[in-house]
Amino acid sequence: MVTALALLVAAAAPASDVPIAATLPPVEASMPAIVPPDVGFFQVVIEQQIIIRVPAQRSPINNFAAPAPPPPPVRPREAQVVWKEKKGPRCVAMKNIVRMEAVQRDSIDLITRQKQLLRAQLNRGCRALDFYAGFYMKGNKDGQLCKGRDEIHARTGAKCEVDEFRLLVPVARDDD
Repeated sequence: MVTALALLVAAAAPASDVPIAATLPPVEASMPAIVPPDVGFFQVVIEQQIIIRVPAQRSPINNFAAPAPPPPPVRPREAQVVWKEKKGPRCVAMKNIVRMEAVQRDSIDLITRQKQLLRAQLNRGCRALDFYAGFYMKGNKDGQLCKGRDEIHARTGAKCEVDEFRLLVPVARDDD
């Protein structure tokens, strides 16, 4: 290969008394032998990321395309249910969250597999309306969505932390 390179250079160079091929020393090139490693095993790193999607349930705040609902049928008057907020858990198991509903400006309601209703108060500057189509959570080692630690991601690109979880319990109210 070196000899062929020298001939090409000699052909392209202007004529002179001393040929260029004569000035270049002959060089032998050889490929180094590939030595297999002494180690009998190889290290493989597998990275895994779990993303959990929570679908949204339609509510008056996020049902944009629906026409006005028809008036409810006339029924005998029943006791109205009022939801009262109580202290909620610090963390919620991600696998237990089934649906969500955006009902207030700065919080979303989470419905769990155990039929509990939890209100997740979003951190400052986050709007519940951004989560009209549901949200995503990145799975972590403990499988929990914790207040002040984990973020929920809206399909619109918004990311919010949960500041507080409140447990909503039904309280019967009689209108006398």
